[in-house]
Amino acid sequence: MVQLPDEIIEEILCRLRVRYLLRFRCVSKSWLAIISSSYFIKLHLNQSLQTKSILSRLFFTSYCDHFRVDFDSHSFLRPVKMNYFKLRYPNHKTSICDSCDGLLCIKAYGDTPKLFLWNPSTKKSIQLPYPKSIADEKGWIWVYRFGYDNINNDYKVVELLFPINKNKENYKINVYSLKSNSWHSPKKFPYPPRISSIGYSITSGAMHWISRMGLDSKGEGSIVAFHLGTEKYRVITPPESSCSHFYLYLSNLEGCLSTIGHYFSCTVDIFLLKEYGGKNEHWSKLITFSPTVGSGYQIPNEVITYSKCGKKILFLMEDNRLVWYNLEQKSEEDIGVSCDQVYTYMESIVSLDVPK
Repeated sequence: MVQLPDEIIEEILCRLRVRYLLRFRCVSKSWLAIISSSYFIKLHLNQSLQTKSILSRLFFTSYCDHFRVDFDSHSFLRPVKMNYFKLRYPNHKTSICDSCDGLLCIKAYGDTPKLFLWNPSTKKSIQLPYPKSIADEKGWIWVYRFGYDNINNDYKVVELLFPINKNKENYKINVYSLKSNSWHSPKKFPYPPRISSIGYSITSGAMHWISRMGLDSKGEGSIVAFHLGTEKYRVITPPESSCSHFYLYLSNLEGCLSTIGHYFSCTVDIFLLKEYGGKNEHWSKLITFSPTVGSGYQIPNEVITYSKCGKKILFLMEDNRLVWYNLEQKSEEDIGVSCDQVYTYMESIVSLDVPK
């Protein structure tokens, strides 16, 4: 029997669903080594991103159910309740904080708050050590975001805490590293983030928010990038707008930082930051969205993803509806599903191993 080279086997296996890869680890020691290698895990991730062949989305309804989306038919599969943590912690309520590379960052509420990283594809999870800096969260507003540190090949959770009814400049920032399985407190940016601007905007290895820096004639502030690898900050000027915003949101459109500018006229401008971090970094307008009568004059709060053909964009609207927007026909397609939160989820075999 002819033995295929490992390179050919890798190219074949990286196109398979995770459930098959988990079975094929038992074929032989060499297959186990291939599928478990960091190189193959990245190869599988890249293949999924390029083809969207195993791409799906998770979102929570008010009943804490999540749905998976088929981007070919735009149909939703039967809702599946996330019982994984409910069975282990029946007295806790769970909430997804963020997602990255098929891993979900989840917070469980109860007598003692708990933080988890979970890979739904492999059914593996770890409980994070809780930050010692805040013993009691009752007097704080918390925000957790989760992303990939492309410099140190590490996954990190960023915790922002804001005191309630106090000076927001006293905010705190903590960072968890999966590699070290520990938390630390980096240097703070001198101007506090605007809480509502944080969004799900970890892109290009950096977390983004809007801070008001001194006197801003438009009152819009500047975009701040906190790099997960270097833990340094840089300021990004927002895109030029035709008139004053009454609100500016940040989002992540398939790895590209985007802004959603709401105007008093009820129109919305969506910009993408192209050539991130380079000399030619610039904002490019993707679309100007004008609500139609059929939409009830609702406008998007978040831009989620492109369709597989690239001709549609999925929006989360102000009234929590999911809507496909056709870029060519400038028309809307209401999917008929409402949700509170939308998170990108991609099947992966990313490991959650931590140092012993």
